Amino acid sequence: MERAHKGSLLLQDLASLQPGYPFRGKLPLQERGNTFVVQYRHLVLGQPLRDKLGATLDRVTLPGRKRPDYLWPGDIIFMAKGTRNDAALVAELPHNTVCTPNFYHIRLKPDAYNLMPEFLAWQLNHVDAQRYFAACSQGSVAPSITKSQLGSLPIVVPSIERQKRMVKLADAATREIQLYQQLIENRQRMVDAVGQQLLRPDTTTENRYE
Repeated sequence: MERAHKGSLLLQDLASLQPGYPFRGKLPLQERGNTFVVQYRHLVLGQPLRDKLGATLDRVTLPGRKRPDYLWPGDIIFMAKGTRNDAALVAELPHNTVCTPNFYHIRLKPDAYNLMPEFLAWQLNHVDAQRYFAACSQGSVAPSITKSQLGSLPIVVPSIERQKRMVKLADAATREIQLYQQLIENRQRMVDAVGQQLLRPDTTTENRYE
């Protein structure tokens, strides 16, 4: 494996990188299609893709008999087009799920056993990697990351124990953010409800408090 610099390896030496399924034009959605599809709107930054039944995913019927490269648990998808280059770990999806060609489908190589996919997904979303992607697409009319640029990203591979600690810390931070966001939303709903009672009181009961 080629080393990018001391303590790191190139992503292309650790994983295979392939574009998502080559849909052409508008995605041909079908309610009873034979394949599930992940699109960008299904991603939540910092959270793995976890939808065992595909309830939130889109469905299509793929043409031809060639078996597509379905997403497996432990794979990572990376948004290559647009101003946000988010990555998401595939945790639990229907076995017949693909992603659109706006993504790169990343799968660790067998000899990359010392790299946790959860840690790799976290590292792709880290500020250092995001700065690298921003520099790659700087000045482009339609920002996008090429396969070569993605493959040339240096990846740090610390010990498994350190990877586990980092993933655990990142997961805890994500849960805290979700909790705070829920508290903010609950407080705003309460403010809206009280405000509505104040601004638009029920005329049948307004004299009750005079």
